[in-house]
Amino acid sequence: MDSQNASGDAPAGPLESDFPSPVALVAAHLAVAVAVVHLSMGLFNWFRWANAGFLIPRDLRWPLFVVSGLALFAGLVVAAQGRYRRPLYAGGIALMATYVVGYFGWHMGGHRPQFIVGRGTTHQEPFVSVFVDHLFAGPVEFLAIVAEVALAAVLAYLLVRES
Repeated sequence: MDSQNASGDAPAGPLESDFPSPVALVAAHLAVAVAVVHLSMGLFNWFRWANAGFLIPRDLRWPLFVVSGLALFAGLVVAAQGRYRRPLYAGGIALMATYVVGYFGWHMGGHRPQFIVGRGTTHQEPFVSVFVDHLFAGPVEFLAIVAEVALAAVLAYLLVRES
């Protein structure tokens, strides 16, 4: 009975399970972390604008953070059902790239409320100095960037692995 299961059938493959792979679990945990950061920051700041009398804030990042955070949670639900994984991986990679490029682009571009239009401020320091300052601007910002880059890498691995 050492090479067969209790029913006498052929042995199952080593470590076969319906449980998700460890890499998929890491991706799910990173996605939750990124979603919580963006959803909480988006709601907090959007409510601040609403309390000031602006249903649609002049700073469009906050509604976009809420929508993208909800989209991440929706993607997790769909992925947990085992459907549309490759498009979800590709979409997740694109969203993480948007977060990272958007974060640094917004800061390097002068903190404009509507991203590329509106009154902004410029940095007098060299690019590398401003980049590093914004990377380490605070624990939430740093951990968000690390989680976003890590999630993009894990999703890229999953996308290639399932090709």
